[in-house]
Amino acid sequence: MMKIMSSMEKKEIIVFSVTVLTLSSLLCFVSYRLGEPNISILAVFTPSIVALVLIAITNGRKGVFELFVKQTVKKTALKWLLMSLIGIPIVASLAVLTSLHFDVSKFHLRTTQLLPQVVVIVLIAIGEEYGWRGYLLPRLMNKLNVFYSSIILGLIWGLWHFPAYLIGTGVPLEMDFPVFLLWVVLGTLFISWIYYYTKSVLTSIFAHISANAAFNYLPILPEFTGSIDTFWLLILYLTILMLVVYYFGRKDLVKGNYAQ
Repeated sequence: MMKIMSSMEKKEIIVFSVTVLTLSSLLCFVSYRLGEPNISILAVFTPSIVALVLIAITNGRKGVFELFVKQTVKKTALKWLLMSLIGIPIVASLAVLTSLHFDVSKFHLRTTQLLPQVVVIVLIAIGEEYGWRGYLLPRLMNKLNVFYSSIILGLIWGLWHFPAYLIGTGVPLEMDFPVFLLWVVLGTLFISWIYYYTKSVLTSIFAHISANAAFNYLPILPEFTGSIDTFWLLILYLTILMLVVYYFGRKDLVKGNYAQ
C-alpha cells in the first residue's frame, strides 16, 4: 500500500529539486562565463547545503540533528557496510577482467596516487549525499516504493549533472550523456537498496565514494581506456545485479514503501 503524499511533502520535494538544479546551473554558467572551471566544482555541495537550509526552516535544530547526525551515527550491519564499500568496485573489477578476457596478469590500477583524488572523492560524496539520500529519497519513499523512488531520484540526479556536462566538467569525458544518465539511475538503484535497509546516509556516502574511486583507480572510463566497451560491461553487470536484487527483494523494494 502506498500512502497519500501530503502537500507539504510534495512542496519539499519540488522546492528541493528545483533549487538544487537551479543553483547547480547558475554555478556552471558563472564558471563558463568566467573561464574558471573550479567554480563549477562548488555545485557538488548544493544538494547537502539546500537540504540543510530547508530542514532548518521546516524542522529546526531537531531536523538538522536527524539529517546530519541521526542518519549518520547509527548501528549498521557489517554486510551493508561491506556492500556499500566494495559492491560497485567488485562489479567494476569484473567488467575490467571481462575486457581483459580474464587474464588476471594484465589487471592493474590506472593510478596509485592518493592525493588529492581521495580528498576530492570524499568531499563530493559528503556534499551530495545528505541532499540526495538524506533528504530527498526518504520523502520520495514516503509515497512510492524504493524502485520508483530510485528511478525518479536517478533522473533528477542525472539531470543535475547536465549543466556540468555542457561545459565539460563533472561528467566523464568522451561519453554521451544518455549513457552517463543510465549509469546514474543504476547507481541510484544500488544506493537506495542499501539505504532502505540501513536508513543510513553513511552507507550512501561509502557507496558514492567507492563508485567514484572505482572510476578513478580502475581502467573503466573511455577517457582512460580509449574505448567505452568496459564501461558498457559495467552497465551490463550492474543491470543484472539490480534485476536480481529487486526481483528477490520485491516484497520490500517494489511492493512495499519506506513508511510502512
